Amino acid sequence: METGLRCIYVAALAVLLAAPVNAQEDDPLGGLVSPDLERREIREADIDTEDFELSTFGGVMNVEDFGSNPVYGGALAYHINEDLFMEVGYGQTELGESSFERLSGSAPLLTDEQREMQFYNLSLAWNLFPGEYFLFDRWALNSNLYLIGGVGNSSFADEDHFTYNFGVGARILPADWLSLRLDVRDHVFEHELFGELQTTHNLSAQVGLSVYF
Repeated sequence: METGLRCIYVAALAVLLAAPVNAQEDDPLGGLVSPDLERREIREADIDTEDFELSTFGGVMNVEDFGSNPVYGGALAYHINEDLFMEVGYGQTELGESSFERLSGSAPLLTDEQREMQFYNLSLAWNLFPGEYFLFDRWALNSNLYLIGGVGNSSFADEDHFTYNFGVGARILPADWLSLRLDVRDHVFEHELFGELQTTHNLSAQVGLSVYF
């Protein structure tokens, strides 16, 4: 009798041990539920194959001792490769009253025509960090951050002033032929309007719209 019971126990134990193995063979995932993932479509904007970029911009420029005033202008860029581009830019602003004029209460230092400032420059830019911005989880917009610097001329008060410019900018492309740009630059030049030579740092912040052709 004891031998018969032992055989029954061994057979039952064998059945219990074999059941999980058979279940795993029938279900390779071991009972796990495979998630149903919804794939989203992303429209990505690439830079067009054209090498030229025409821009127009507007913003604010602070000319040292003359306050902050609106600035506007345009630029033409040639993209040498994916990392470098050259740019010729032109802009203009109108100078406000100098600190000397405000504090002394004397006659204006400059006429209205002399307060009109024009500047142009030739700059070289380096694209540092290409990347993407995601808009509404649907569009992927190409972008990059770049450093820019160059030389040029600033003209006001009937004088020309050799000018260095350097700064940083960001570009976002909503389409392969269109880009939005934000530039912040320092325009450095010397003048003697107040009787002695001084070096001035003149900051500008501008937003631009560009097309490729």
